[in-house]
Amino acid sequence: MAEHGDLQIAILIDADNVSYRKIEEILNEVKRYGIPTIKRIYGDWTNPYVEKWKDKLLTHAITPIQQYSYTQGKNSTDSALIIDAMDILHSDRVDGFCIVSSDSDFTRLATRLRESGKLVIGIGEKKTPKPFIASCDKFIYVEIFEKNPKKEPNTKKKQQNQPKPVPADNPTSIAVLDEETLELLKDTVDDTADENGWAFLGEIGSLFNKRKPDFDARNYGYDKMSHLFKAYKEDFEIEERNTDKSRIKHYYIRNIIKRPLSAVNTSSVTEDKKEASANDVNTSEVSKKPTNQNTQKKGRQDKKRSDQSPENRPKEVVPAPAQQANEQKTAETIFQSDSMNTMLFPAKGNKITADDAKKAQIRITKDFKPLFPTKSQKLRIVIDSNEYECNFTFRGRGFHVLKLGKEAATQLGLAEGIQLEITKLNEHTYALQNQPS
Repeated sequence: MAEHGDLQIAILIDADNVSYRKIEEILNEVKRYGIPTIKRIYGDWTNPYVEKWKDKLLTHAITPIQQYSYTQGKNSTDSALIIDAMDILHSDRVDGFCIVSSDSDFTRLATRLRESGKLVIGIGEKKTPKPFIASCDKFIYVEIFEKNPKKEPNTKKKQQNQPKPVPADNPTSIAVLDEETLELLKDTVDDTADENGWAFLGEIGSLFNKRKPDFDARNYGYDKMSHLFKAYKEDFEIEERNTDKSRIKHYYIRNIIKRPLSAVNTSSVTEDKKEASANDVNTSEVSKKPTNQNTQKKGRQDKKRSDQSPENRPKEVVPAPAQQANEQKTAETIFQSDSMNTMLFPAKGNKITADDAKKAQIRITKDFKPLFPTKSQKLRIVIDSNEYECNFTFRGRGFHVLKLGKEAATQLGLAEGIQLEITKLNEHTYALQNQPS
C-alpha cells in the first residue's frame, strides 16, 4: 500500500470496542497507509472500565472525547464519533479515515465517507458484522496483532549464542485458505494476467483487496502476500524479476494448470503398452494350453473329428448375428455420444462480448460445463486442422475460462457476437469452428 504513504488520516477510536493493549499496533498499522494527523478516542472517562487508557493516551498523543452514558446499556459514543467524522469530512483536512470499532452502527458512516472519495480503513475484531467490513476500503482484524507478541530485549551475549529466529510465517501455525477464498484468488490472478498467464503481484493485491476488504496474509500466518503464494506451490508458481534498481525485485504469479497434457498423453501411451503386453501374454498362454492337450489326447480328438459331420461344424460359429447386433448398438451409442459432445455457442443468456474478444477468451457457462473438465489444466484446441495448446481455468460455481491466446483467436476469427460450434473429441481435445450467422 505504498501509494497511500503520504495521505493524511484521521483515527477515530471507539473505546468501548477495543482494548488499550492493542493501541500501539493499531497506530503502527495505520502508518503503513499514511500519516495520522487527527487521533481521537471516544468513551465515558468517568467509567472505571477505561481507566487503563490514561497512560496510552499520553504516550501516543491521543485526544480523549468525553461522552456520558445518558442511558444505561446504550452505547452513546457512536453518535459523538459520527458527528465528529462528518465535521472533519466537511473541513476537508484529511484524505482518509480509520474507524477502530467492531460495531455495525458505523456501516452507514463508512459508506458516506467513501462516497465523498475518502479512503476508509476499518480495524476491529473478527466478530465484526460483514456489512461494516464491506463498507470499508480495507478492514484489518486486531487478532493478527496477537500472533506476534512483542519480545523482551535480550543481551548481546544471549543473541550471539542463540540460533537465528524462525520466520513468523511458520506453515505449522497457519490457517488454511478456505476453498472460496482460494478460488477467488485464482480468479484474480487470471483477471490481471498477461497472455502467458503471469500477473504482477502488486496488481493482484490491489484488485483482491477491492473484492475482499478483510483479506490479509497475516490472517493466515504470513507477513507478506508473496510468502502466502510461495506456500501454496500446488496452486501457484512465482517468479522473481529484476528491476532497474538492484535491490528491488518484482514478483509475478501464475496459476498452475493441473494435469499437464504431455503427462496425460505419456501415461496413456504407457498404459496402452502395458495392456497390449498383458494381452500378448494371455494369448500365448492360451495357445500353449491347447497344444499340450492335443499331444496328450491326440487319439481321442482324431476319432471325434472323424465322427463329426460337415453340417455340425458351422454351429460352432453361431455368434456372427449377435456380433452384428452388438456392433450396431455400439455404433448407435457412439453416434449419440458424438451428438451430445457437440454444442453451439452461445446459448441463452450467454454471448461472446467485446471484452472476451479483447482478452482472447471464451467464458464457459452453466450449459457448457458438462462438456469440460472439472479441474484447471491445458487443453488442445483444433481450429481448421491447426492445433493450439490453450489454458482452461476451472472456477467452481462461477463461469470457467478458456484462454485461446491471440494466435488461436485470430485463426478462429473470435469477435463480439459470433457463433461457435464446440466439439469434444476426447478428454483433452476440442474442435472449434466459426459458424456463419
